[in-house]
Amino acid sequence: MKSLAMKYPGLACLSLRKPKLATQLFLKRELVISSMGEHIERTKVNYRQNIKSGATVIETKILSPTVIGVKLRVEDHSLTFFAGQWVDVFIPNVSQIGGFSMYSPPWLLEQSQQIQLAVKKSSWPPAQWVHSSCKVGDKIQIRIGGDFYYDPPSNVPIPDMIFIAGGVGINPLLSILLQLKHHFQIPNNEKHLPKNITLLYSAKQKEELLFQDTISELKNGPLKSFDYRFFVTRFPAPDDHQCDQRGSQLREGRVMEEDLRLAISKSYVENVICFICGPPPMADAIHSQLLKMGVTAKQIKYEKWW
Repeated sequence: MKSLAMKYPGLACLSLRKPKLATQLFLKRELVISSMGEHIERTKVNYRQNIKSGATVIETKILSPTVIGVKLRVEDHSLTFFAGQWVDVFIPNVSQIGGFSMYSPPWLLEQSQQIQLAVKKSSWPPAQWVHSSCKVGDKIQIRIGGDFYYDPPSNVPIPDMIFIAGGVGINPLLSILLQLKHHFQIPNNEKHLPKNITLLYSAKQKEELLFQDTISELKNGPLKSFDYRFFVTRFPAPDDHQCDQRGSQLREGRVMEEDLRLAISKSYVENVICFICGPPPMADAIHSQLLKMGVTAKQIKYEKWW
């Protein structure tokens, strides 16, 4: 019997692979990132680049009642990353090193030397700095890291893709989706890209569903096969079948088994890869449900945010 990688070559290309500029890479299917505890300690087994670059804050904006967006201009032109990775953030006069996923795609860094972060409010010193002190003109240092990423193959079909996000776990998944959009726009690339792409995104309140306009525009752009659904887990929330102005169903409750089955039903279960990013209880629950549905562990990539 042929392996999944032999039957669907794109699946192998989406596995964890050695990033450019890597000196050492620890392969882990389950990746645990801290947004509250000691980021460096929790990610000590994860890949990091040797390059540490200066970066300047060029824009801050409120993305939700608890999330601030930060746009950085990166000084080192040799810095690169894969969609889904994060940055270590070294802030002057802040003892702890921050760790934040980029929601911007790699092509933005290549074209304009910019990356974008979305940071949730908390008492953790790096996040506290973003929400209380960060301003345009501030200078920090960054370093790319992370084993949870998407590096698209250029000459083999990519399996269908399902993204499941919780809260600010949307950040690395949006980076991947925006990179997919970029690849769809390259001539003759469409034949190798996924036939079906689904995003299931949950947050406690509707106001905490980040990047709603950007996600809606993905469906109206070159990602014709893209579908998405938002979920709100706390009251008040809309009726089960109420639609927002974007035409996407906004559901009350968590992502349930039937939602996963519907997403998987659009393709063969052997030809799908799932990316999960969110709080540990959510990631564990979704992972277990996918396994029960016949999705193999090799087809599931997930990252937990504490």
